Amino acid sequence: MSRDFAMLLEHLRNKTGEVELDLPAASASGDAATTARLARAREVAIRRGDRVAYLYKPVGGHRAPGSNGAAHRPDLATGVTETEGGALAAAGARWIGPAEHAPVSRPYIDRIRVRDFRCIQEVDFPLTPMHALIGPNDSGKSTLLDALAMLSPEAGNPDGEVTVFSEGRALTRRRVSTVEHDSDVAPPLEGGLQHRSPTMMAFVEPSRLLRLDPDAMRQPTNLIAQGEPLEYSERGHGLAAVYDAFLSRRIDVFLEISKRFTELFPTARAIQLTNPSQTAKSLGVALLDGRNIGADRLSEGMLYWLAFAALPYLQPTPLILIEEPENGLHPSRIADVMRVLREVSKTSQIILATHHPLVINELQADEVTILTRTSERGTIATPLSRTKNFEQRSKVYALGELWLNYADGEFESDLVAESTNPSAAG
Repeated sequence: MSRDFAMLLEHLRNKTGEVELDLPAASASGDAATTARLARAREVAIRRGDRVAYLYKPVGGHRAPGSNGAAHRPDLATGVTETEGGALAAAGARWIGPAEHAPVSRPYIDRIRVRDFRCIQEVDFPLTPMHALIGPNDSGKSTLLDALAMLSPEAGNPDGEVTVFSEGRALTRRRVSTVEHDSDVAPPLEGGLQHRSPTMMAFVEPSRLLRLDPDAMRQPTNLIAQGEPLEYSERGHGLAAVYDAFLSRRIDVFLEISKRFTELFPTARAIQLTNPSQTAKSLGVALLDGRNIGADRLSEGMLYWLAFAALPYLQPTPLILIEEPENGLHPSRIADVMRVLREVSKTSQIILATHHPLVINELQADEVTILTRTSERGTIATPLSRTKNFEQRSKVYALGELWLNYADGEFESDLVAESTNPSAAG
């Protein structure tokens, strides 16, 4: 949390200032090439969730005018993240930008604590409506996704303890018990208890875990009966049936996705659906040169993109956990997938594990947590915004490049605290 954000929040709560929120303004330049570059940078910033906050301190109950009769001049203009913008809006800040970009203030899991779960001894760190876990292989990213999935009662009886927090309340899962309690109170001891309110369970149940597999997405799938919810499996099996259902239930969605698909994959003319049997569908693509490509020859990038493009229209779920959304995608397609996920995060919290700096470039610093692991302490969580020299480094590098330039792929020792690096001892 930045000092400016904390100050803005204090003014709102104490009613000593007015705060307005807007999108980053376009930068002017006489050079056409520079203007175009700045416009692209602004588009990325808006997509990533950058917002601008203006603070006005009233004088005698009114805003102080600018010089020479100009418009009122803010006492402070500062950048805030999408999450911070939502918190400011909830505290009374006024949105003055386009309505479609207004910050969404909604409850979500704002912190997680995991104890004694597989490689994790104990981690405790904040979450945002859209959040990425990064770090070396075998550091605990997939384990944390599994821990979150264990909060659903249908997930079986996990070892260890998983607690999620939201707005002063907490929900703890321990093997056969799920208990709701105040966030500053330890959960009761084991005893088969099932005390949880619908409000807290609404954050975690049902959850959707995605570890998409191209081979599963290529498989023919049975049709989805009319009235049944649209779903595909954790691996993506059932994707063809979802697109078939779009044709019969939401032709507007099918046409919209098809249009974007042909823009991103310019050799394609249309998405196809074929019938390997009377009750099954397979995906395919018609090419501009007249050839038809069946599911067995569809590129992984096409399949991954189609799966994420369908995500906003699946059965709604409060929590979506995604393993490596960049898999199979050309770097130029990653921003498009992240744009889809950003939109989905307005209604479903998204936690993803990634190894790709271009994914991180689409996020804010408070939306990224670095995981490392030592044999002594197990998994260690460090928010990217709290890494060494972050303020200085973030002025030079985009977030993904910052991580890439200072990560060593083992202990990330030039990013996280020395105490996480065994070689720093002594």
